[in-house]
Amino acid sequence: MMVKTFFLLLFSIIISAQKIQLVQLTQNIKDKSKSAKSLTIIDNREDKKIGSVSHQDQPFEIQFKDNQMEKAVQEWFLSDNKKLGDTDFVLLIETLKAYDEPTEKSILGKLYVKLSSFVKKNDKYYFVSRLSDNFSFQPKYDVHIPKLTANRLSFVLSKIINETYSNPVIDVALNETELKNYEGIISKQIKSLNSETLSDGVYPDFISFLNQEPSKEYSVNKNKKGIAIGFINAKNWPVIEKFFGYVENGTAFRLTPVGFLEMGKDEKGFYVISSKKALSPQGVSEGMIAGSLIGGVVGGAVAGAIDSKEYQSSKVQKVYIDSLTGAYIFD
Repeated sequence: MMVKTFFLLLFSIIISAQKIQLVQLTQNIKDKSKSAKSLTIIDNREDKKIGSVSHQDQPFEIQFKDNQMEKAVQEWFLSDNKKLGDTDFVLLIETLKAYDEPTEKSILGKLYVKLSSFVKKNDKYYFVSRLSDNFSFQPKYDVHIPKLTANRLSFVLSKIINETYSNPVIDVALNETELKNYEGIISKQIKSLNSETLSDGVYPDFISFLNQEPSKEYSVNKNKKGIAIGFINAKNWPVIEKFFGYVENGTAFRLTPVGFLEMGKDEKGFYVISSKKALSPQGVSEGMIAGSLIGGVVGGAVAGAIDSKEYQSSKVQKVYIDSLTGAYIFD
């Protein structure tokens, strides 16, 4: 009887044991400039578990190798960066959660990620980049949700790490204890957020807009109707690079796939009136956005995306702009 009870208990444990889906860190995170010396993780999560998502009603816990995220990421970094430089990079883990979300007809796999990166100099931290997003996986379309969730997490990590190598830093020094409130501290020193009026001129990138330092080398190119169609340099040649936007008479305008949109501002920060489908149409790259406006003509791929039924039916609302990165915040 005792033997039978033992095997029944053992069988029950095996059946109820949760399966594991490992995050395979396979993307390329080589620093082409060879400036990276180290990549350190600071995990600010209270719950260190990522969570689980299901496949065929069986939960799979999302984990890194040996259940050690910091070790796995550092091994990944050193594997791709044989020749080290002198810059210390830091990846701050703010949110990393995978879970099932029941619906009327099925269960969705969800992944919520919020990561920030910094450069560390003389025990001070300088903000570089941030990535915050929600991902959904549907059993109807996605074959193996745990694998897709793990793959997406790996992709997100590689994306922010590669951005960190090349993005400019925000010149506000933080102590390690201030990292939990880095956004609030930095925001108080951002000129574009705290100035009553904006400086007129062309802003090649978000950092120049953030610091209110317009470039003197470029101007806005307008057509005969006075509509902005792009930028020109000192020789009146069209600029094909993707610029952030410009300010005219104190009003800011941002370059988007559908042309220049006026930027408003309220207590939450800057925003444009648009939709996710308009601001990130499928199949349209950032380079195409700038090139499509030259001569005042929207390029074919961009036009096709914004004329689609999916775009036309999308909800138009306030889309806020991340105060530290310039990225759109989609609810």
